[in-house]
Amino acid sequence: MATLPALNYATDSARTEGEFKAAFEALLAGVKQIPGAAAPELALTISGGAITPPGSGGILVVDTEAAASTDDLTNIVMTNYPDNATILVRNANASRSVVLRHASTGSGQMFLERGARMVLDDTLKYILLARRGNDLYEVCRGPQVPSMLTVAKSSNFTITAADHGKVFLCTGNITVNFDPAANIGNGFVCGVVNVETTLLNVTTLRPNGFETIDGVTQFDLPLKNGTQIVCNGSAFYSTTGFLMPKLKTATFGATLSVDPNQGEYFEVSTLTGNVTTFNLNTSFNGRRVKIRFAQDATGGRTVAAPSGAKIAGSLATTALQVSHLDLIYVGGGVNRWEGAWTQIPL
Repeated sequence: MATLPALNYATDSARTEGEFKAAFEALLAGVKQIPGAAAPELALTISGGAITPPGSGGILVVDTEAAASTDDLTNIVMTNYPDNATILVRNANASRSVVLRHASTGSGQMFLERGARMVLDDTLKYILLARRGNDLYEVCRGPQVPSMLTVAKSSNFTITAADHGKVFLCTGNITVNFDPAANIGNGFVCGVVNVETTLLNVTTLRPNGFETIDGVTQFDLPLKNGTQIVCNGSAFYSTTGFLMPKLKTATFGATLSVDPNQGEYFEVSTLTGNVTTFNLNTSFNGRRVKIRFAQDATGGRTVAAPSGAKIAGSLATTALQVSHLDLIYVGGGVNRWEGAWTQIPL
């Protein structure tokens, strides 16, 4: 580790030639630790998730362990660098990804922007880190990209932390998957737009596993629709209005439960008996919902009104006939669902 001479070191007339030589070497070593000041980049290979640079340069070129296609870099041990030193890091091979992990614990752990990992999957991607104590803190990364860069997509793809600030213009009937929210990180934002011209082609947004966007695990974005998605590190949300499926289904039963906060249009499976209890969640003032019911081949099935609801008309009871129940939630002290039945002709 380079330790620079103290201020006014050279003005002491008692200094010997040997002391001046040692001070000069220390100064030279310190300068070489500045990124770009030393001519060669330092080539390092990950071992057990960590690297320990020798301190003779400030630009680190990192490769995966055993030339793996991807490898986590959890710690950069800075034993050979003084406090406040900075290092510039890139990966060694564009065909292999070095994944910098946030706050992995231990000496040389890294604290990264938004608490999200950074993937070095291109030799032109860099990150500048500064040592504070035994930890490293991100200063900046590059190359910087234009705000809300647009990217055209026509086949299935996965959104990762590296896609922060991008807007995806989607064509075709494709699925947009998401990395786990914890990996994408708090504060992440991106846009997804279905720019299709074919009516039946949808862009399906699908978070990882059981994670959700606005409380749903999948959403189909119809043509000419778009949304901006943000992440809080555990779930995703739409900043352009909560996303709700255009169609939700509900299974017939003597007790029927529908949550209008999860969708605007519900189709109930064929009525093979009477609905004696109809649970309809309360909602916000002005919320509208349409619910479709269809009689079976026997007909004569009935549907009880939700508690407190005021509904005009009646359900069609003829065999195989369809009825729509259109409702609006009225707040302001009224606090009930109001609406009417529409019987669809056979």
